[in-house]
Amino acid sequence: MVFRSAACHGSPKSPSFPSPHQNDGTPLPSINERLAFLRPSRQLLEYYRKKIADFDEEHEELVQRLEKYKASHDEQHKLQWEMRQREEEIAELQKALSDMQVFLFQEREHVLRLYAENDRLKIRELEDRKKIQHLLALLGTDSGEVTYFCKEPPHKVRAPLALLGTGLLE
Repeated sequence: MVFRSAACHGSPKSPSFPSPHQNDGTPLPSINERLAFLRPSRQLLEYYRKKIADFDEEHEELVQRLEKYKASHDEQHKLQWEMRQREEEIAELQKALSDMQVFLFQEREHVLRLYAENDRLKIRELEDRKKIQHLLALLGTDSGEVTYFCKEPPHKVRAPLALLGTGLLE
């Protein structure tokens, strides 16, 4: 690579080329204008063109990588959101399951109380039957009497058979 001295082609410090540090309000010349003014060698131009092409290629690769990362990030964000939704759904289902277990436990307790009450009533019925049998045995049954039980046990009607035929109890 051959580099020419800035003295033979003009230097940035020469009066014909404006300094980038000047604040006279004029815009800086474009790269092509600067290169034309410097009249660089063909090798130098090719070197910088290759560098620019390399940088453009690297820039394109970086943009593609960023797009991949963005897609990956978006997918991860979507999966996290779905996972959060599933966790909320699981929490709701667990609460519903817990509520159902409490309800089931209460219902089982209620059923056990009903079974206990049913057993007590059966025992009471047996005791009442024994009392009735005992009382009937003490009184001695009269074949002329009939005992009627209405639908509710506390109401008993006893009438001699002779009254049934007269129509008074019908």
